[in-house]
Amino acid sequence: MDYMTLGSWILFFILIIGIILAFFRIFEKSKPSVEHLVLIAILVAIAVMGDLPTAAIPGLTVASFIIITTGIVFGRETGFITGVLTPLVMGLFLGLGYWTVLQMIAWGLMGLTAGILSSRFEKNKYLRGGFGFGWGFFYGWITNLSMLPFLSSITLTSVIGVYAASFPFDLIHAVTNAVLLFLFFGLFERIFRRAKDRFINPTVKESGKEEATLSS
Repeated sequence: MDYMTLGSWILFFILIIGIILAFFRIFEKSKPSVEHLVLIAILVAIAVMGDLPTAAIPGLTVASFIIITTGIVFGRETGFITGVLTPLVMGLFLGLGYWTVLQMIAWGLMGLTAGILSSRFEKNKYLRGGFGFGWGFFYGWITNLSMLPFLSSITLTSVIGVYAASFPFDLIHAVTNAVLLFLFFGLFERIFRRAKDRFINPTVKESGKEEATLSS
């Protein structure tokens, strides 16, 4: 890898890290409650613990299902933060590297887009499953960029070779996402909504009760 290429990669990763930090700053300015932060930590832990038992099987991941469900139920900010933090925590067990930055942006965008499109996914399991299936490939396409610096020369043929080699694992990831979203989304949605109502939106319910009391 020549110095010009190395400099381009460094600038690329600095840009990604800057975008991630900017989003964290926006989230910080929203002044999330302590309960909200604790809940995000729990969601990240669930995603990580779901992935560790299958870490030796490439493409077989539960974390994407948790991150997508988080985005749909809790919204795009929480989905993004959960997606970004998951590979950082997972790296403490499996190892950290420059590829972790690409995992952060891939899973972060997964949670972000799930939150943006949540109104379409809550009642339509086919759209939800298709979204998860598509992100199985999108995640692989983003993280495959970490393999490019190891190529002797970056050409169209060599890049196609990298992506072709990852296709079986991306397919496993896509199918796993779709199956989990079809079979277990309803269960996890109910659990996550109870947690949201209890820890993130309790003031809304309390104010509603106070208004009802005053009106009576």
